[in-house]
Amino acid sequence: MKKIGVVGAGNMGGGIAQKTAQEGLPVILVDMKPEFVERGLNNIRGTLEQGVKRNVFRPEQVDEILSRIQGTVDLGDVKDCDLVIEAVFEDFEVKKQLFSQLDRVCDPKTILATNTSSFSVSELAKSTNRADRFVGLHFFYHPAMNRLLEIIPGDHTSQEVIGACKQYAILTAKTDILVKDTPGFAVNRFFAPLNNEAARIVEEGWANIPTIDRAVMDAL
Repeated sequence: MKKIGVVGAGNMGGGIAQKTAQEGLPVILVDMKPEFVERGLNNIRGTLEQGVKRNVFRPEQVDEILSRIQGTVDLGDVKDCDLVIEAVFEDFEVKKQLFSQLDRVCDPKTILATNTSSFSVSELAKSTNRADRFVGLHFFYHPAMNRLLEIIPGDHTSQEVIGACKQYAILTAKTDILVKDTPGFAVNRFFAPLNNEAARIVEEGWANIPTIDRAVMDAL
């Protein structure tokens, strides 16, 4: 893992790019419009500067980390990356079209990964001709701070690719868990019901919001 591509400069994509660059890896951050790229880079800078105020980073580290991130609107700039992570919004057709494009422009060695939280990795892999080099990498908000990373192989993902993703997790100080390609994967299977039940408790009048929040913070 020497060069990482991230497509989508929003909260998730920007956070993935930030964490990857923090750990010393060069990143190509892609979005559709220059203003989207610029906003993403500004958000990363803002998060890093908050880290300086909390004594997580030294001021000189901010520029050093940002220097490892190349912002661009040209998808072709990720062609020689070892790993390209898609972090666009949750629209199945948009993701399929993007992966079809990435499949055409990227080197055969490149691993393509989706950060989807809801779609089938195996189904998305069908939009490429490299199902063996396609995988799910599900990050959690905020990706620069939350250490958890779900690695989700599709039906045809190779063991080599799974190993490479585990290497990426180690390099970026992530705690990885290997899970099957099933709706909600692992974490969202229990995280979403937990949130839904909390809302129902309020709705049914069993407890108010501050009480539930305090219970969750203290007990969970």
